[in-house]
Amino acid sequence: MNIKIGAKIKALRKRDDITQERLAEVLGVTSQAISKWESESGYPDIEYMTPIANFFNVTIDYLFDHDTAEKRRKIEEYCEQYDAHYREWKPFQERIDMMRKALAEFPGEEKLLVRLATALWYKWCDQSMEHGSGEWINGKWVHNFEKCKSFIIWEEAAKIFEELLATSIDDSIRSECRHLLAYIYGGIGEKEKVLALAEKCPDCKYETLVWALNDRYDDAEMYQQRLAIGAISSLRKHFIAVAEKTKDLDIKIEALNKVIDLYKFYFSDGNCGFYHVFIDGLYSMCAEALVRQNKFDEAFEALENTYYHVKQFDIYLDKIRKEGKFQYTSPFLNLSPDYANEIHAVKQLPEFLNRQLKDEYDIFYKNLRDDPRYIALINKIEAEI
Repeated sequence: MNIKIGAKIKALRKRDDITQERLAEVLGVTSQAISKWESESGYPDIEYMTPIANFFNVTIDYLFDHDTAEKRRKIEEYCEQYDAHYREWKPFQERIDMMRKALAEFPGEEKLLVRLATALWYKWCDQSMEHGSGEWINGKWVHNFEKCKSFIIWEEAAKIFEELLATSIDDSIRSECRHLLAYIYGGIGEKEKVLALAEKCPDCKYETLVWALNDRYDDAEMYQQRLAIGAISSLRKHFIAVAEKTKDLDIKIEALNKVIDLYKFYFSDGNCGFYHVFIDGLYSMCAEALVRQNKFDEAFEALENTYYHVKQFDIYLDKIRKEGKFQYTSPFLNLSPDYANEIHAVKQLPEFLNRQLKDEYDIFYKNLRDDPRYIALINKIEAEI
């Protein structure tokens, strides 16, 4: 019980000009009980706390704490001290001791708990590395899950992270808990728990898997590859958004070509599979911008590249629907995913012909329609479909 609660009641009673007898009557106790509370020779039972708070129109927090605002200030001060220690990379145990002291004063505070668990996590990682959590076997680093598990400080960290995930509504705290908890699970050999956590954060699923599984598991490389190609595709979306907003066509074309070059580098063997559909879209946007600049020769080159990748995508689509899988051969992406049923797409060549090249309302290519090269491209596509 807060030893200042009697003083609080006395101060509130005097504030409202309430006698001990009147307060005792309201609460159904004796005036002697009120006197004991105020002299701090006794404390009210917990059942009286809500009636007392309601009577004086204050919160229960106010009765138990010196001041709610003061409490928040102290908690923030502890957090700032911890963060300063973190930035300066002070010893892990100092951070742990600091948060244990803070939590003794403010039990259950999420901001303090997540910092304690994070400090425990860092210490566990340090112990694992210092004392050897793996060894080189046949040219490959193999983690020793039992060794990692033997440094039991991870147990307290994991318990805190798990409890915060179950109770916290703070997105930043939950994200931090998932991230570090996944790493703990990966380090002690609980791969299924890592996968389950990753499924709950689709926006950073592969990032979580790569970071948590690292080189501990045979299929970690697969997640690294998916993360890399996903990063390129995210960059594509960002560059397209920027390119669409700019009025400078040169900048737009340069931005689109930068992403095209990145795809070309990643798929240096030209075996782009599904990603042909992204590349053809980039070339198509380049062609439109070049037409606006009356650079017709370059526009035709971009259209020819659009046609090439559209056609390659259709070939890919036929292959994966016939065989059920597709083997990438890039040095950076050697996956053979079995995901035929997940590809929801139609042939792109008819779309390219009818929606772009032959659309009577398409303002981008109106100046090209009488050009023999444009007519030849249309004829070639019509012959193929």
